[in-house]
Amino acid sequence: YYEVLDRSLLKIPAAQTFQEKTGVPKVYGAVGLGGIGLVLVFFNIGAALLVNLTGFGYAAYASINAIESPGKDDDAQWLTYWVVFGLFNVAEYFTGFLLYWFPFYYLLKLGFLVWLMAPATRGAERLYATGIKPAMVQVKAAQRSATPATSASAK
Repeated sequence: YYEVLDRSLLKIPAAQTFQEKTGVPKVYGAVGLGGIGLVLVFFNIGAALLVNLTGFGYAAYASINAIESPGKDDDAQWLTYWVVFGLFNVAEYFTGFLLYWFPFYYLLKLGFLVWLMAPATRGAERLYATGIKPAMVQVKAAQRSATPATSASAK
């Protein structure tokens, strides 16, 4: 895992700068920073901010890279992520007062968001295909069946 993370961090100039200035391998810095963030989320210290920054920050960075890349497969992945993320945030807004009392909510939310955006799991695409798309098909079918009756009565 060390080598894989090290290769991934080569793309991030701040990681290289960190290694040059401190002499600490950038992998250790990334793992340490991630560990500190995870501990803060676990103990609910700024958890809402950290989890939302993770869900938004990395996804925004990856979306910009997807827009700039020549292929379109990654564009669809990140568009799907934003649809699911948006729906999740709307649902969370209306249920937030209940979710606040759920133990380790932000830790579970962090895991869920990582599952949604991870290229290995493509969780957003799975959730879209199994839940959102069928619901949208039903909504569109209901709209089509309601539209002729409405337009006929208007004439």
